[in-house]
Amino acid sequence: MNAEREFDRHLERRIERTEKRRIQKEIGKGEYYFLILVGFITFVFGFISLAVYLAVLYLAPIVSNLTGLTFLDSRYLLFILLLISASGFFTSTYPVSKAMGGNASFHIIFAFIASGVSLTVQVYKLAFTGPTWIGIDLLQDKGNTIEMMYLSAIYFAYNLILFVLQFTVMRREFSE
Repeated sequence: MNAEREFDRHLERRIERTEKRRIQKEIGKGEYYFLILVGFITFVFGFISLAVYLAVLYLAPIVSNLTGLTFLDSRYLLFILLLISASGFFTSTYPVSKAMGGNASFHIIFAFIASGVSLTVQVYKLAFTGPTWIGIDLLQDKGNTIEMMYLSAIYFAYNLILFVLQFTVMRREFSE
């Protein structure tokens, strides 16, 4: 009888600990909304940047005739903007997939890889072209301005912060 009671208490304590661990590992409602918001903002930021880039390329002959500036296409910038958009999309779908019981780890892994590749390409361009790499890629020597340096820095800093956020979420996802 005493052994049965002891076993029941042990079982109840174990269930309580398991339940507490499960509750601690679940992300809260605020974190769900935060990740959806960050992912949406990132997707919109990348998509609008991509649209502006393509519009500039489309209007390049007109601008060239008016101003004398020659715009070049940049595969690196195009690739980075596509990866930022994909990273934002998968960051915002991660909490939705997790809430629905889907394969949420796929979403955060893909977002993390997209941010990592984008960050790697940016570091490569920074190392070989300099901090004004976007301007140099688009306008050659005429793009070597402080404004282009700020633009490159904004893309780099935003992508770095996003990469760290995704790493934190992914680490928590796999520690479960």
